[in-house]
Amino acid sequence: MITTRTVFVLGAGASQPFGLPLGNELYRSVVTDFSGSSRSVLRGQLLSAVSTPPREVEDFVNALRFSGLISVDAFLEKRPEFLKIGKAAMAVQLLHREQHDKLWKQENNWMTYLYGRMMTNTLEEFSKNNVSFITYNYDRSLEEFLCTSLSNAFGKDISACAAVLTKMNIIHLHGRLGYLPWQDDKEAIPYGAPIDRRVVDICVREIKIVHEDITDRDKDFKLANQLLGHGSSVYVLGFGYGPKNLERLHLKNVSPNLAQGSAQGIEDHEMMAIGAQCGNRIQLFQVDCLTLLRQRADLV
Repeated sequence: MITTRTVFVLGAGASQPFGLPLGNELYRSVVTDFSGSSRSVLRGQLLSAVSTPPREVEDFVNALRFSGLISVDAFLEKRPEFLKIGKAAMAVQLLHREQHDKLWKQENNWMTYLYGRMMTNTLEEFSKNNVSFITYNYDRSLEEFLCTSLSNAFGKDISACAAVLTKMNIIHLHGRLGYLPWQDDKEAIPYGAPIDRRVVDICVREIKIVHEDITDRDKDFKLANQLLGHGSSVYVLGFGYGPKNLERLHLKNVSPNLAQGSAQGIEDHEMMAIGAQCGNRIQLFQVDCLTLLRQRADLV
């Protein structure tokens, strides 16, 4: 069990080991699968799930392709007229990649490692783990993994596990692909649910693009800032360290030497710039999520 106050910040790289794409990979998939010449099944699913004419989908894809931007989110910030179709396109791609069995893969699985450090003698004790999660991801991999794992480890039904997990902070700063059945039984979307109009409509409502002025998200960011400001240990996993996301996260408020982050694929010069933007309050290491936890995290 982890008794030290600990906060985990999750970016797209934290979900990538489980089949979810990074921002640039999502961009490439949207451009490839939804173009007019594509024979992808996903294009048919998108067209059947939205009321947008095929010509408008093609306009969106072409504008994205030639925008010079490699993130769908960044593109939608500049072109809000494509907001609905852009959210729908991301939802179809991500739901397609939510694959339940991959969450328990044996290689490079930081979730099973962290879960092992959080394990307790009883289900009820699990809620005493002093951890919080702040995620920029739309997928629900963490929640699905924790609830299913607890149910099987302790032989308890999902509702009992849900009661434990609702006591733990898991904050989706940019929204999510809807809520899992144990979180909201009225508009639930199971992990990796079949793609249809109802599911896509819910996702479009729940996904929040960076520039959107949404009151509920401001509350989420304020809570995230409070958790980071009072966290004894902060671990940033698979984060891209985009300037706007860093600015809103207020990592400058984290106490010195308490925050450490994975920076796989980020060059030394880029790490220096990121550190400067954070007031040099975070130590970055060119390793993946699991390696950071194994080599740097004090999970006690």
